[in-house]
Amino acid sequence: MMKEKLAVIFDMDGVLVDNSEVHNETWRMICDRYGYKTTKEEIKSIFGGTNKIFVKKLMGIKDKGKIESIAIEKEALYREIFDKQIKAPEGLLKLLFNLKKNNVQLAVATSGPTENLNFVLDKLDIRGFFDVLIDESFISKGKPDPEVFIVTSQKLGIEPKYCAVIEDSIYGIKAAIAAGMKVIGITTSFSPDKIKIANLVINGFDEIDYLKIKEIIFNRSKL
Repeated sequence: MMKEKLAVIFDMDGVLVDNSEVHNETWRMICDRYGYKTTKEEIKSIFGGTNKIFVKKLMGIKDKGKIESIAIEKEALYREIFDKQIKAPEGLLKLLFNLKKNNVQLAVATSGPTENLNFVLDKLDIRGFFDVLIDESFISKGKPDPEVFIVTSQKLGIEPKYCAVIEDSIYGIKAAIAAGMKVIGITTSFSPDKIKIANLVINGFDEIDYLKIKEIIFNRSKL
């Protein structure tokens, strides 16, 4: 019997980079700049969503042009601040090498803009590991809608049931489950109890490898 191709799909924010606090801070700064008050809890509650969702929910703005201009301003500020501190999480490179050695297809699926994706991939020098890159320019609906993962699966040419997603946000985990994929939740943005709907919850990449992910995909691990 032909061996099934497997895929691991990485979210970007909070997964490839531990940047939730930087996003928190830049959204707070942008809200202050425009005279809107928000809290860390409000911002975290919509992690995984698109910039459109953030601007609408945090500021109540509905004008498409204004949403776009504020989003561009916010992300430029985020890159400016994060540029001074960006680094690969411990164990990420080892995991990427391990998965590629075992012929696993790799993808990034983010609701973030293309500029942010390019920024992260190039700063960490990890672009070459990935077979497919999906950002907000490929989708019309943000997480928790499963569109981003369905599109990624289609681009990979691999059925959702053979895909495992690594996610940090509640929205992202719900989106991956809705897409019919297995999910590994990483605790960079939320405590383990908040993301326990994932198939497996980890604190870092050193807790997983190809064999562990294969077990999860084929239902030989926690469901």
